[in-house]
Amino acid sequence: MLCYRSKILYVFVLISVMLCLSARLISAGTGIIDMHEDRALVRVHDHVITLQELVSFAKRAPNFNSYLQVPGGPEKILEEMIWRRLLVLEGHDRGIPEPTEEEGGMEVYIHRVLKGLLPGLPPLTEADARRFYEDHPEVFSTPLMLRVFQIKVLIKNGDEASALARIESARQALNEGMAFGDVARRYSDDSFSRDRGGELGFIPMEKIDPPELEQTLRALTVGRISDIVRVGRSFVIYFVKDRREPVLDPYEQVADVAWKKAEQDRRASAQARLRRKLENKWGVKYLDPEWMSKNTEKGP
Repeated sequence: MLCYRSKILYVFVLISVMLCLSARLISAGTGIIDMHEDRALVRVHDHVITLQELVSFAKRAPNFNSYLQVPGGPEKILEEMIWRRLLVLEGHDRGIPEPTEEEGGMEVYIHRVLKGLLPGLPPLTEADARRFYEDHPEVFSTPLMLRVFQIKVLIKNGDEASALARIESARQALNEGMAFGDVARRYSDDSFSRDRGGELGFIPMEKIDPPELEQTLRALTVGRISDIVRVGRSFVIYFVKDRREPVLDPYEQVADVAWKKAEQDRRASAQARLRRKLENKWGVKYLDPEWMSKNTEKGP
């Protein structure tokens, strides 16, 4: 058997190896990939952005470095790189001079080109702000609150069949009339909710991950029990006992916020239109299906 010091050294080495490996991996597209792979991701006009170029860009940019390890983060980095490349191409095409490094370099150039390309927007009016408020009530409302109960069966050691059989037994007990709380206490693996009869409490329906789970919960009427749902490494049955509908704040209370949001929305819309125009002019083609799956789902 290993002595105490040897065990400590073994654990230290194991943790170091795991950290080293995790630092090399990023979650992108449909899976986990090694950031040192030589992958061509997308072609913007005549330039191909590679995975190594993306990693290098992110490591030089404090605002993007942390995105490498966040699911969906690398795609956001790629979108930013595409956008910057399009602006540089258009800036060169229009003869906009590049500043020197002492004058701010490429960062200043990109902002200069963007400022020159975005059309001037007319001053925002009270009617514009109020229209934004009326068109986006969810922005100015309390979220929908659902009082949720669950029966959660974990998939242990990769044994999906056993977990599925257990959750199906729970569902059968519900179908036979057993109270949800009693079934939760008997079958659920989640100790937090199990001892409370499966209750999770009131949950706001906003920014729930994955989004499909939020859609499932929103679709449940009060008193209805869900079908069996796969959530990560578990199978779950949900039950909504009560709901609190969103409450819209009066316009007078949020007028200042409505003005700011309306202005941001106008600028974002103008920038999106400009981007589509530049993409059509210069051409953007995704080369790697691992990245294409998310980035090509954008609307017009």
